[in-house]
Amino acid sequence: MTRSRLLAALVGRAGRTAAVALVAAGTLGGLGTAAAATIGPLPAGAHAVRTTTDTESATDTATVSDGVTARSALRERIVSIARGQITPAGQDPEKTGTCDKYFAYADGTEKQSKCAKTAWCAAFADWIWHQAGVKPAPTTLSGRGVGKWGQEHHLFHNRQPARGERPYTPVPGDLVVYGPPAYAKGGHVGVVVAVSHDGTIDTVEGNVGDKVTHRHVKPADARGGGQKLHISGYVSVPGA
Repeated sequence: MTRSRLLAALVGRAGRTAAVALVAAGTLGGLGTAAAATIGPLPAGAHAVRTTTDTESATDTATVSDGVTARSALRERIVSIARGQITPAGQDPEKTGTCDKYFAYADGTEKQSKCAKTAWCAAFADWIWHQAGVKPAPTTLSGRGVGKWGQEHHLFHNRQPARGERPYTPVPGDLVVYGPPAYAKGGHVGVVVAVSHDGTIDTVEGNVGDKVTHRHVKPADARGGGQKLHISGYVSVPGA
């Protein structure tokens, strides 16, 4: 039986609406637009069914994959830059002034600050994100202020979630904040560079012993800054 006769038979047995549905779903593979023309216009209230081809599915998958890859690459870039700033043994960046560069993205006249005279843990964290291409990124010189910035941008996650909130597991590239979020002096901040299965994390933090230092800590016990404050939470990378 030819395709046209088969189609005509279907129309006769099942009605025009059923035949259209079969064509749209690909049951009569190969009939295409010619078949639709043979059937005629859709009945009032009927809707054509659009199917997704293998090519379209592959394209969608590739798009999702590319997005995930880009986000992963951004986090890897943050970690690489942070690790590359760890102060070598025997060096003192405050004496040489090599840590002054971290104020490049600070607010206003604070760009001219000197690390030998100004606390620079937040400046370091800001600089790392800016260098990696994170947008937006904080510009405050307050460790606790980075946490407040995170709250304002809906990126802050409490280490101890409130009732009903889902606990957040930090991811490399995040910023770890010591002290409750606030635009106030004190507190501390660093960059998460690794997360272990036992819940411990590795960080790279500026202005620890006047240097950029690698630390391996247990979040529940870790303290930072001159006030030795506990970790209040994490600021996740926007878009990643």
